[in-house]
Formats: sequence, C-alpha cells, structure tokens
Amino acid sequence: MQCQITCAVPIPPELLDPVRDGLRSQLAVAAQQILAADEQLDAREHPERFREPLRFMDALRALLQELGWSDPPSDPDVDLQTHGWALTEALQDQLSVHADMLRDTDRDDDRRASIARDMDALTGLALIVLLRAQAQALHAR
Repeated sequence: MQCQITCAVPIPPELLDPVRDGLRSQLAVAAQQILAADEQLDAREHPERFREPLRFMDALRALLQELGWSDPPSDPDVDLQTHGWALTEALQDQLSVHADMLRDTDRDDDRRASIARDMDALTGLALIVLLRAQAQALHAR
C-alpha cells in the first residue's frame, strides 16, 4: 500500500509531554507484567510469558525515543504504521488519567478548566489517530 499523508500524525507541541507521560506510564505497566511473569514459580520454563511485555516495551520505547524523552523533536510527526499501537496506548493512558483528575478535582475551577482543555486536545488527537488508522485499514482492502 502506498501511504501518503494519512500515515503520519502531527503531535501538537502542547501534547508532547502528555504523550510522553502516557508512554512512560505504559512502560511501567509492561515492567509490572515482566515482574509478575518472573515471580511465577516456573518462570524459567516459560520464557514466552516475557515476550509480549518485552515487545510492548520495545514499541513504547521506540516512539518515546523518536519523540525525545524531554527535548522537543525536530519533526513531531508519528508514523502510524510504525508507532500507531504505542501512540494509541499512550493516548488511552492519558485520557484515563485526565478523566480521573477531573473526577478528583473538587472546586478548583481553574484547575478543572486546565485539565478539561488538555483532555479535549488529547481526545482530538486520539480521534485523528483512530480515523487515520481506520482509513488505512479500509484503503488496504
């Protein structure tokens, strides 16, 4: 499939840090899965239990490396064919975190407004990612 514009998604500068946060959070989840696999009595006999979390870690780390761990990247476009899964996981993570923060924020209207703005931007990016991924899948048929 020849992929033109639909394969890359630009990451707005204001969302780089939340996306990075989501990637790091999902790396921690994968690390917990590795720890759980290692704590099994028969861990040595079942290396396959480690494959999936390690594959997840590789994908998450690759996108984090491309975006930069802290410095702004020169080209914040994410190739969905290469990094679509990791970007989706990071966005899901941050949407969940922001929803929790909204529920936990009581009367601080400025804080709620800031969280809601971030959540709106994350939702918009997630929608773009999902629509482009769907368009790619339909185009591939």
